[in-house]
Amino acid sequence: MIKLILKLKETQIEEFALEKDQIVIGRAKENDIVIDNIAVSRKHAQITRKEEGMYYLRDLNSSNGTFLNGAQIDASDHALSEGAVIGIAKFELQVKGLSKPAAVPPKPPTPEDVEGTMIFDPGRRKPAAEPLAASEPRTVRWPVLSALKGPAKGAEYKISKEVTLLGKGSQVDIPAEGWRVSSSHAKITRRGDRFYISHLGGFFSSTKVNGIGIGQDHILKNKDQIEIGNCSFVFIQAPPEHTD
Repeated sequence: MIKLILKLKETQIEEFALEKDQIVIGRAKENDIVIDNIAVSRKHAQITRKEEGMYYLRDLNSSNGTFLNGAQIDASDHALSEGAVIGIAKFELQVKGLSKPAAVPPKPPTPEDVEGTMIFDPGRRKPAAEPLAASEPRTVRWPVLSALKGPAKGAEYKISKEVTLLGKGSQVDIPAEGWRVSSSHAKITRRGDRFYISHLGGFFSSTKVNGIGIGQDHILKNKDQIEIGNCSFVFIQAPPEHTD
């Protein structure tokens, strides 16, 4: 059973089972999880279970913010993973018993795609095709990370690997530079047809999505902007298209 362990200064206070599809956390007594502290808003944060069996956390415009693995989150959905730590005021809620849902198998890649992450050449795109019968083959259009700012400005990187690394090290797939940028600063993970970004850098560095610092397993959406050091990228996710 999935549960949240409420702690204060490493001391366990209470344990909550997540039995509903939507859990509201806050100071008000009508909430599902009540934290009676003046620094906690009446309705502070919300956890939602989606159809695919994953759980997502969002802030409810609280006064003092909601944190996931040390990074402040906004009012959009942020995926929870086993062991994730939710920070509310001086309290922590640790996720336990959350197994990963079965991954949706990715659509078959084209021969070019198996080469991994590479610079995307817009000139090689095929024009949109007319709809074909369901039995006809389809080709994958992998997401692209387009560099908006930094040394690689204008470059486009295809995100087709299981894990894509960003940073200033020689082993990364996508280079990023700037003050406090780590060798392996962030990673983008592919799970089925979903993509998640996680911060790998130290406590004094950050990875931001749409201006908000993220922690682990932040789900990426089309046109999300990623900031690392002096570099910024836009995540472009196109739907699959039929081949000619």
